[in-house]
Amino acid sequence: MNILLTSTQVPGAASGVRVHYERLAALLRAEGHTVTVVTLADARPVPSRIIGSLRHALGLLPGRLGERLGIELSEIAKIYFAIDRHQAYDVVNAQDVGSGWAARLALRDQVPVVVTGHYNDHPGEEVIKQLRLPEKSLAARFELRWFNFLLSRTQFFLSISEYALRMTRTLLPPATRTTIVHNGVDMAAFAPPKGPRPPAAGPNLRALYPGRPIVLNIGQLEARKNQQYMVRMASELRQLHPGCLTVLVGKGEDEPMLRALIAEHGLEHDVVLLGYHSQVAPLLHAADLYVHTATRENCPYVVIEAMAAGCPALALAAGGSPELLAGTPEASLPQSTPPAALAQQVAELLADPAARRSLQQRQYAYARTRFDTAAMARGTLAFYQQARGLAPPEAPRPTSPRPAHAAHPA
Repeated sequence: MNILLTSTQVPGAASGVRVHYERLAALLRAEGHTVTVVTLADARPVPSRIIGSLRHALGLLPGRLGERLGIELSEIAKIYFAIDRHQAYDVVNAQDVGSGWAARLALRDQVPVVVTGHYNDHPGEEVIKQLRLPEKSLAARFELRWFNFLLSRTQFFLSISEYALRMTRTLLPPATRTTIVHNGVDMAAFAPPKGPRPPAAGPNLRALYPGRPIVLNIGQLEARKNQQYMVRMASELRQLHPGCLTVLVGKGEDEPMLRALIAEHGLEHDVVLLGYHSQVAPLLHAADLYVHTATRENCPYVVIEAMAAGCPALALAAGGSPELLAGTPEASLPQSTPPAALAQQVAELLADPAARRSLQQRQYAYARTRFDTAAMARGTLAFYQQARGLAPPEAPRPTSPRPAHAAHPA
């Protein structure tokens, strides 16, 4: 198949969406398919200048409505003009509803467009929370209506969790075809190395903190990821399991607040902010336990990565996280769990290597066939074929011998 992947997330973005489409592109190419990736990074210069002028004009409207209107429309316009209409694509897989709408317009609905829902609860609500827009403001109301409009015109929807599909189904047209394909990780690539460990691609936690039990958390430092809960848990854990180190991996707007909270609790030697690292497997191999505390999630890659890396995982029961840990339901904790209660469970696991090993083995056994990249590729390709079979007949379109300008290596 000739497959077009579209996304507003540019290559190199610290985003699970970017990780997903790069992995998916590599998998599809390995199976012999032609894959073109188009993102905002592929915007063409001349249209971009015109779009930028229009966006600036809209930004002159009062409040934040003009700003948000300009951003949403300009992103779609850039994707629209970046798509090579001379290519005979068989299917488009948009990684967000905006780029999906751009693809439908650019290709005149002659190619089926599968939209993958990477957002947590609702894409508009996500923007409102992320930007802290007042709920009754014109900008907030626009975001909700805009994404409801886009979802109401979605024909093929691929959800990466049962949770996200439940949240979205009522916003989709009754005739929309849907499926669930969880995120996938290359289990073999993430497995702990046998024999001597090769040089790590990042910090060597065991060399930096010899002899200390390590509890790991990975994610952008933001309110949704809830790292302040980890800091409070670490304060309780210090009393229960002295010497334990809590390592937070990521960067983001909450970093100053987290540093202040660490200082407030006197945890400078017990909590480490490690910064952003793209290679997380060596960090997971070094950790004794992974703890995921996000309060809104779809299908967090890092929980699957922890299981693949042989690191036992606990997570607050948010969004699709419980689906990933269904093989060990005791590892999914109610969101109302106090930090002290989580610290108690962490301390008990750290003190009992056999219990940690049992938890890890059961999690890996559950994840191995369900969340491997091979399962993700099979499910995704099957839905592409379904979309192709149900799409309207494609009118003949000229093909071009030149390669697609926007192709990126995964």
